[in-house]
Amino acid sequence: MPTNRRNPYRLLHVQPDAPTEVIRAAYRALIAVHHPDAGGDAYHAMLLSDAYALLSDPAKRAAFDTRRASRATARQHPSSLVPVELVAPPARVCPMCRLGLPVRIGRDTRCTRCRAPLAPALAADARAMPLDRRSVPRVSKADWAIMHGDWQAEAVDVRLRDLSLDGISMYSGLELPRQHVVRVISTSFDVVAIVVACRRVDRVFTVHAQLLTALFAKSTGGVVSTMA
Repeated sequence: MPTNRRNPYRLLHVQPDAPTEVIRAAYRALIAVHHPDAGGDAYHAMLLSDAYALLSDPAKRAAFDTRRASRATARQHPSSLVPVELVAPPARVCPMCRLGLPVRIGRDTRCTRCRAPLAPALAADARAMPLDRRSVPRVSKADWAIMHGDWQAEAVDVRLRDLSLDGISMYSGLELPRQHVVRVISTSFDVVAIVVACRRVDRVFTVHAQLLTALFAKSTGGVVSTMA
């Protein structure tokens, strides 16, 4: 599978039922424009290559299509809305400091020890804790946040790339191993996530992580306080 969380069909501008020949032609046309030697962006060229590597391999493509179909089913049936590729098994502890969880967890509940948010990023029951894409703040590549690699570690600056209901992508000066849990805080959100991919790009690393818990600022423009 690719090292990013983007849909390879969308990256290559092809339909999910496109034959291999169409996918190959689309990739060649796009990479000719986006390759760094042609003045394109190195990271976007990497995404295109990852997408083509997946879709040109019949076994990898079939596995991706199966996962994509499972995610579509989960969206149609909110009661089963759970991450399809949950990296770490759920546990009744804070994902950041491993302190036991309270009996009841609301949208604003925080860990009493490390102050990390405890509400699941993707609720098991969407009716009890509704989250939709409108609740997720927009981020741009100019947005900055701070990241804790451990609940007692000093924060470091990271630059944001993307944020969704279940994932976050950012640029970091630190290389992070897979399955490492981090906390990322900005003025509009506070999330705990588990690293699923980390790749060097020039002098920094692109980090892709799956959200475990999340607290987003209210749409009225409120600020998420790290000490709330």
